[in-house]
Order: sequence, then C-alpha cells, then structure tokens
Amino acid sequence: MLIELFIKNFVLIDELRLEFQEGLNVLSGETGAGKSILIDALGLVTGGRIQDDYLRDSSQKALVEAVFDVPQREDIRQLLIEEGLYEAGEDNLIISREIAPNGRSTARVNGRNVTINTLKQLAPYLVDLHVQGEQHHFLQGDAHLEMIDAFNSEILPLRTQLEQEYQELQKLTRELDTLRANEQNKLQRLDFLDFQIREIEQAQLRPGEDQELTVTRQRIRNAHRLNETSQRVLGYLYRSEEGNSAYDLLSAAIDAMHSLKEDEFFASLTEPLQDMLVTIQDMAASIASFQDQLDFEPGLLEDIEQRLYTIEKLKSKYGSSVDDILLYLQQAYEEKDQLEFSSERQQVLVQECSKWQERYQETAAHLSKLRRQTAEVLEKQILAELSQLNMPHIRLSIQIEKRSTPGPQGMDRAEIWFSANPGEELRPLARTASGGELSRVILAIKTALADTYQVPTLIFDEIDVGVGGTSLTAMARKLNQLSDSHQVILVTHAPQVAAYANIHYLIQKEVSEGQTLTRVRLLRGEERVTELARMLSGESITDITLQHAREMIANAAN
Repeated sequence: MLIELFIKNFVLIDELRLEFQEGLNVLSGETGAGKSILIDALGLVTGGRIQDDYLRDSSQKALVEAVFDVPQREDIRQLLIEEGLYEAGEDNLIISREIAPNGRSTARVNGRNVTINTLKQLAPYLVDLHVQGEQHHFLQGDAHLEMIDAFNSEILPLRTQLEQEYQELQKLTRELDTLRANEQNKLQRLDFLDFQIREIEQAQLRPGEDQELTVTRQRIRNAHRLNETSQRVLGYLYRSEEGNSAYDLLSAAIDAMHSLKEDEFFASLTEPLQDMLVTIQDMAASIASFQDQLDFEPGLLEDIEQRLYTIEKLKSKYGSSVDDILLYLQQAYEEKDQLEFSSERQQVLVQECSKWQERYQETAAHLSKLRRQTAEVLEKQILAELSQLNMPHIRLSIQIEKRSTPGPQGMDRAEIWFSANPGEELRPLARTASGGELSRVILAIKTALADTYQVPTLIFDEIDVGVGGTSLTAMARKLNQLSDSHQVILVTHAPQVAAYANIHYLIQKEVSEGQTLTRVRLLRGEERVTELARMLSGESITDITLQHAREMIANAAN
C-alpha cells in the first residue's frame, strides 16, 4: 500500500509530505484548493504525462516521491528482478519522478534510473487510479473481459496457456506465409545463390589468408632492408667477426667469474648470465630463420598481387574480410538448403499450424465457456452490490460475444449492458449511464472483485460526484466496506463519505507573500467535526451543523 507521498515545487505546492494508512484515507477541501493536484502527482509516479504548468517555480526542479509497502508480493518481486531493481529483504518500494526546468523528467525506482515504461509496468501492481473524466475508459475496450478473468482464479492459467498457443501459432503462420511469398522467386534466388557459391568456392579461400598475403607482400617489398637489418642484428647478438657480439661478451664475463665461483656474490650471477646466453642463442636462431624466409621465389609478388586483387573483388560483394566471405558462403549454403527443401517445410508447417490451431480453438472454447459461467456469477454479485447502493431497480447484463478476429486473449469480447429504470431497454453502459450511475457501477464492480483484486491501493477522485441523498449514504458505506480489504484514498466533497475516514486531510489554499500555495493539514478531533460541518453547510457553521457532523462520525464509527 501507499505509505508516504512527498511533493516539492509542484503546481501550487512548495513542499509537502503526506502519510497514509490502511483503511479509508480522505482528502477534502474547498473547490480549487488543490485536491486534484495530489492525484496528478500520484499520476506522475505511475507513468503519467507531464503538463506544461506542473512546475511551481520554473527555475527549479519538481519532485514527486511515493513510498509503497509491498511485503511478500511475489508478482512485484518477479517484475523487479526482471528489471534489475530487486533489493533482497526490502519491503519498501520508492518511486520518484523529477521534472527539470527544461521539461525533461527522470524516473527512479529504489534510487535507480528507469524508463517511464517501467513505471507503467509497475503501476497496475500498486495502485488503481480513477480520475474524474476518465471513468469511461475504465468501462471500454478489454476492461470488461479483464473483470471477468480477474473474478475467477481458474481463468488466469487457462488464459496464459491460450496466449502461449496463440504466439506459437502466429510464429508458424508467419514462417509459412514467408515461404509461400518466396515461392515465386525461389528458382531465381536459387540460381543467384548457385552463382555466388561457385564464385566463392573457386577462390578456395583460407581463413585469415588476406592478412597473411598482405604481410608477405610487405616483406617482399622491404626484403632488402629486412635482410640487411637481420644480418646487422645477428652480428650484434651472435656472429660478430671481431668477437664483441653480445654472446661473446657474456661468455667472456662468465669465464672471468669462473675463477671466483667460490665467492657467493659472483656465484649468484653465473646462472642468470647463462640464461641470457640461451636467450640470445634462441633469438639468433629465430632471426636466422626469418632471414632464410626472405629468399622469395621470382614472380611471387605478382602472384600475391593477383591473389589479393581476386580477394578484394570478393570483399566488395560479400564482406570486409576473408572470414566474412566464408561466413557469407556458409549462410548461402543454409539458405539454399532451405529453399530446396521449402516445399517439404511448407507441408510440415501446414500440419503444425493445423495442430496448433486445433489446440488454440479447443482452449479458447473452454475459456469462453468458463467466462460465460463466471459472467453470470459476477453479474449477480454486481447487481447485489448495486442494490445496496440504492439502485434496486437496475438491470445489468454482462454480454459475451465472439470477436471478429481471434487474439491472444481468446475469441471473446465482453461488454456491460445497463438499464437504470424499469421498462427501459438494456444498452451499453458507457453510452447510457449518467455520471452518478456510472460511479456507483464502478464502485459495485470494485467491491464485487474485492476478494480477487490484487491491487492494494484504490484511489478515487470525486467518485461521489453526481450522487446524492440516500444513494450517497449507501456509497459511503460501500467505500468503507471496500476499505476493509484495500487501502482507499479518496478525494471527496461529501461529508457522508468523509465521516468514515480513518485518516482525514484538509486541503487548503492560502496566500503567502503574494503567492498562492496549497497546504495540507491532518484533522483530528474537533477539527474533523468542523470540516464535516463546513462540508454540510458551507461557511455558515452553526451548533446544529456541528452536532450533525458529530452524529455522522459517531454513526460511521458504529
């Protein structure tokens, strides 16, 4: 759940830290005081877009940081491991979003930079955010199908199996389509591959041959200098006619020390000097061998130039080195084999596609049956919840129809149809329900799914707008009931709802040194009574409204 929210330099907030608890957390205040600013801030840490007016002081950075308590959440732990963000033994998850004056933002999870996409991936595991004006989005697209699937624990493993079967079928189908598309160009491509293979094979290339030939060519061109230098170095080291080569001088030094071998110091020098003699002999032998190799056959340079010319022509077509050309040759062999056996492969793929299509259809049919059974149970439970929300005459139907195109979620599409009044036909919920009706339907669905809904924190921005009278009282009780199983954070203008708060914050706007700021205060005792009285009657707070507020809090507590 969300345990702390820190906001700095954000819209009307200079700096603010809020602590939340289990149960129902209420944010109230006058219209325009800045309650929705807190919702916007939470939207940022869940991957929301940045608006141009988010920075209070355009010369300073803005920061929003949220701390979540996620003990023993295996699903979140697995996602963090995949993203390289897991901290062993750490139950708190700290998500921050920083906005620079130039408009760029930085996202961090537990202090490590992440992409906005990572925040969006984490969000569904942490919070369910419902903002005014975006309720219809919740009730469109695949949202209805997700509700059904979430309600029945048997569906998820079956859907996972279906997605795997769908992906395998798509992969095989793509390969088959590619082979069929290439069939027309098959003979032309085979002829071209044969030509390329012959051209490379005729060259009889060896790995690294171009590098060897380049070195040999350079040595032939520099043979005279290399021979002279080799002879001179050999003389310095080993073959000096004057007897002053390094070998001769070291031998003389060893002979001079031989008469003093009983002295410990000179005795210790003898072995290293003898090792030097052996090293010089080896080096001299290597130089002599290198010198012998400088005796090149006449015409060898012309042969090398011609060979390198041939290799360069092949490089211009097939790669930047002999090794690349040989790799291309291997790939050409493989492609030729694939083309020659493409007809056989197509037959195999047709059989494989048919097999996986049959598996997919069987699993999808099983899933559809399970969804229809689940939808009937969920439908009754939502209606029961709506009855408790003062909508006893409502009719609601979860209709499951066949999709025009099968997909990874199966062959089903679901839509909630709705009728608020007796005698009215059922119509799609998103196009029929009023704002207040839609709010109550959403709340009923959330309550019906409470036992299976894994998101720990539900955030509602004025879900009670458009609801009044006994319906509002029923909604308040339902929100309180929902807060038994989930942390609920709620922006509200309704005193009936605020009366049930476990934590109640008052959002106020004040002017300081010519600047408007949003301030937040935790309400306790009589302060909370006064705020409910204000919500009941506005600024004209009387003893009667105060008494009414106390009664509301007492009734909610009972």
